[in-house]
Amino acid sequence: MDAILQFFGTILSFFSSITGGFYLFGLFIFALLVKLILVPFAIKQQKTSIKQAKMRPKEMAIRKKYRGRDDRVTQQKMQNEVMDLYQREGYNPMGGCLPLLIQMPIILILYNVIINPLKYICGWSKEQIQLIAEGLGFENAATFANRDIELIQHINIAEEGALANALGNAGLSMESIEQIPQFAMGAFDLSKTPTFTSILILVPILTFVFQFLSSKITRKFTYQPMAGDQQTNSTMKVMDIMLPAMTTWIAFTVPAAIGIYWMFNNILGVIQTIIIHKAMPLPTCTEEDIKAAEKELAGKAYKAKHPLPTDNLPPKKSLHYIDFEDEEEAADLGEYESIYDKKPEERENAEEPKEEISEKQKKLFGKAEMKKDEPKEGKKD
Repeated sequence: MDAILQFFGTILSFFSSITGGFYLFGLFIFALLVKLILVPFAIKQQKTSIKQAKMRPKEMAIRKKYRGRDDRVTQQKMQNEVMDLYQREGYNPMGGCLPLLIQMPIILILYNVIINPLKYICGWSKEQIQLIAEGLGFENAATFANRDIELIQHINIAEEGALANALGNAGLSMESIEQIPQFAMGAFDLSKTPTFTSILILVPILTFVFQFLSSKITRKFTYQPMAGDQQTNSTMKVMDIMLPAMTTWIAFTVPAAIGIYWMFNNILGVIQTIIIHKAMPLPTCTEEDIKAAEKELAGKAYKAKHPLPTDNLPPKKSLHYIDFEDEEEAADLGEYESIYDKKPEERENAEEPKEEISEKQKKLFGKAEMKKDEPKEGKKD
């Protein structure tokens, strides 16, 4: 795990260095890189959405059939028919969750990198961090080994002589300070946790705003199954508030850099969604499509209730050939040669084929002859 965190820390350090050492710009480039990596998944998701949007007429036909009936039993029946339609068309409700599932591990990795920049960005060991903390006069120096971002605040305000001695005890020089990314841009310090009394409160507020707008805009440009259902609409309204609220609460408990990255991620996500939608638009659903779907569903329903007598019959076999597949043993007919296939001189000398009679046939024929020769009783000459 440390190797993975070190890898991401190296990337963030590189992006920060090429933007003048400012961590804010490094986070933006990092978020842009993540979005570019996830572009193939976004394209695949859009293709799935296009395929799903093609079944919209059938879905609307089902909902139109139950229009005006709001009782629970009818609504449940409608939901079951819609879900059966999704299953037949191969729709997977969890198909759009893959990009989110990939983003969550990245957020966790980024969180560990941000709260430990001295370890994963500067490459300092835990022992060096503890020695620096002890050199600056901290008794509980071991806490900075797990969350060394707070130590940066003390390094920035420490006296030059004390800092030089602390770095020397850790085997580092004063030039090592230049490796530390610049979290602060004036009073806006991304290494600190937002509070209600600091300017950093803007980070959770903007996080809520961008998360809310991102959900609305993304839903407009992507296929939404079961749209128009009252229960589904109510659930969406609740999620539009709950997800941004949860993200805002997290932004109040972590360094401001995490909230900034989440804002960048939402902004770039909306731009990506709009671009892909323009390149691969979703098919529209017209009234003619709905009417055609109604006829198709009505025909299937009638056929299911009134099956033809021949629907369940086995396939008929042709009378032009003999089928031996169902026989245990097929008779060996051997080779047959007609007398007419021979030459005229061979026909004259040819003997008539003798008919072979089985023992059973002989007994039957014998009885028949005996009965034929016996005189009938009562018959006069």
